[in-house]
Amino acid sequence: MSEYFTQLLSESQITPATALLRLVLGLVLGLCIGLERQVRRHDAGLRTFTLICLGSTCAVVISIWIPQAYPDMLNGDPGRIAAQVLAGVGFIGAGSIVKSRGGVQGLTSAACIWQTAIVGMTAGAGLYMAAVVMTVMTLFVLVAMDWFERYLRIDGGNLILTIVLATPSPNKDTIEKLVTATGARLREQSIASDNTTGTSVVTYRLTLSSHTSQSDVIKALTPIAEVKKVTIIA
Repeated sequence: MSEYFTQLLSESQITPATALLRLVLGLVLGLCIGLERQVRRHDAGLRTFTLICLGSTCAVVISIWIPQAYPDMLNGDPGRIAAQVLAGVGFIGAGSIVKSRGGVQGLTSAACIWQTAIVGMTAGAGLYMAAVVMTVMTLFVLVAMDWFERYLRIDGGNLILTIVLATPSPNKDTIEKLVTATGARLREQSIASDNTTGTSVVTYRLTLSSHTSQSDVIKALTPIAEVKKVTIIA
């Protein structure tokens, strides 16, 4: 069994077994990155990143398989389909970037979407170790760098805190009191109320202290009964 698996890992030809192995790896690696995004409650989360990685893996597998399956086909370029993956992913990444109140939100998510597509393409090309290492390094940047920025206090208040409430008239004092109690700082608030639906969206620019995490802020707002959703994005 081990000899078969070793041979499978070193196989460059696309067979049902190698295709399945690469697709499963793309699925798992995309899930790992998406889980980190989901835990941080980003709009692009578990399903989005898993599908991006899996789709990129499949695109590369197909681009390699077609010239192998049809050797007499003219202009059989294995890189042609794969080259279009990043262009397509660019549209998804652009959709995650939002300009608000003179600032830009979602750049980290857009970069992460692009990186996840690269991971999937690497897995689809059969570079298993490189795909795993890239995933680990991506998670390191997303998790460890966040802690490092907060430790050195170099985040510059570039986090955006968005709170969706089931009331058109939110109690800003209560919100600000609970958040500042965690050690975080709030500034540049904006409120969008909808009397038709009876909801409102409150947005702050958030600065975390060295001992405060994003989850601390989210947990602090949980006791407010009107809070429907809390998101923090870079």
